[in-house]
Amino acid sequence: MTDKPLKPGEETTSAPLSADAGLCFVGHVETPWRDLADCPRQIGFDGPECAVVLAPPWDRALLGIERARHLDLVLWLHRARRDLLTIHPAHADAPRGVFTFRSPVRPNPIGVSQVLLERVQGARLIVRGLEVLDGTPLIDIKPARCPHSV
Repeated sequence: MTDKPLKPGEETTSAPLSADAGLCFVGHVETPWRDLADCPRQIGFDGPECAVVLAPPWDRALLGIERARHLDLVLWLHRARRDLLTIHPAHADAPRGVFTFRSPVRPNPIGVSQVLLERVQGARLIVRGLEVLDGTPLIDIKPARCPHSV
């Protein structure tokens, strides 16, 4: 899937990815991070302001969103590898399967990020706590049930 060399403990697959899910992107996010190396991990709600931008006609689905204090954003982590089965991150004692981590590296790079809603500006939601690359496609927004602590 990529020509990037494997790190110790990584294993890949060449299994084809089926294309039977019909997802559509409803918008994108705007963040300060343009490069994966700069993207923070597990940032708090005191992080920088970022924008969630809804594309028409999905912007009309924001009606009443200001009632939510915290949101769960469902994102397509478009720059993540999709062929790894195992990884050995620096914080782990041994290689483990990708389904045991919150890493974006997975067969379907769907990420969930809980954010603090600061304000609504038309089709733009200004949020804090977002930790993804600028331009990441947005799949869905849901009001959060149990917000994480700061």
